[in-house]
Amino acid sequence: MKTTIITGGSSGIGKYTALGLAQKGFRVIIASRNEKKNQDVAEALRKDSGTKHIYGMELNLASFRSIRAFAKSFAQRFGKLDVLVNNAGLYTSDFQLTEDGFEMQIGVNHFGHFLLTELLRNLLEQSNDPRLVVVSSISHLKGKIDFDSFRQKKGKYKGLQAYEQSKLANALFTLEHARRYPQIAANFLHPGTVRTPIANKHSKWWISLGWTLLKPFMISPEKGAQTSIFLASDPSLKGQSGGYYDDKQRKRNPAPLAKDKTLAKTLWAYSLKAVKPYLT
Repeated sequence: MKTTIITGGSSGIGKYTALGLAQKGFRVIIASRNEKKNQDVAEALRKDSGTKHIYGMELNLASFRSIRAFAKSFAQRFGKLDVLVNNAGLYTSDFQLTEDGFEMQIGVNHFGHFLLTELLRNLLEQSNDPRLVVVSSISHLKGKIDFDSFRQKKGKYKGLQAYEQSKLANALFTLEHARRYPQIAANFLHPGTVRTPIANKHSKWWISLGWTLLKPFMISPEKGAQTSIFLASDPSLKGQSGGYYDDKQRKRNPAPLAKDKTLAKTLWAYSLKAVKPYLT
């Protein structure tokens, strides 16, 4: 039985990714902040999927301490990992810092997942079909990397700009991971414009209202999960790495900046230095 971790698996796209992979015979670990919600969702998905192999574990991606504790607990409890789905994503229009002093969106969307992947890679490498699936966004096409913005507020905070930066970081990370660790199939995706509560949290009222008004024109979380499920499980993708896929499971061209190897190496080195105290 293959084992997968899905960050942010208790709601939205992550929840339906969990359901879809459970129905394909995976052992699924839902990893997100709210422990009670994790357990409630895991119980509901066990009923919906007809399998008992769905579990909830606490993981706060805004805390390196929590990430390290999760990785240690997971390794002790399950001991194997075939697919890591870095699904969780955060958008906020208000400047906030993670526990470790990073701007919240780059901190959760990139640095949290970077550390998690570093800590779990040794388990992935033991699989005969290891996969890393990263949920990015079409927003990465507009992203720019400003290293000075990672830890401080520069002028007026622009939430959308910070989000685009974090999604570009997802893309850069995935493609650099594919180059460094070719034995792990690493791919990233745009799930579509999905009806999730991502813009309802910590947002200015007009952003929240606009998101609510647009929801009838968006796709369902169940449809939004299909590319993640495809990349995590489709036999044809075994060993296929370094791709960017859209919401219809089609391979697309990523942003030119996403393919910038120098930028990717610089971001990797910065990220590795940032998380280094939590790797031992």
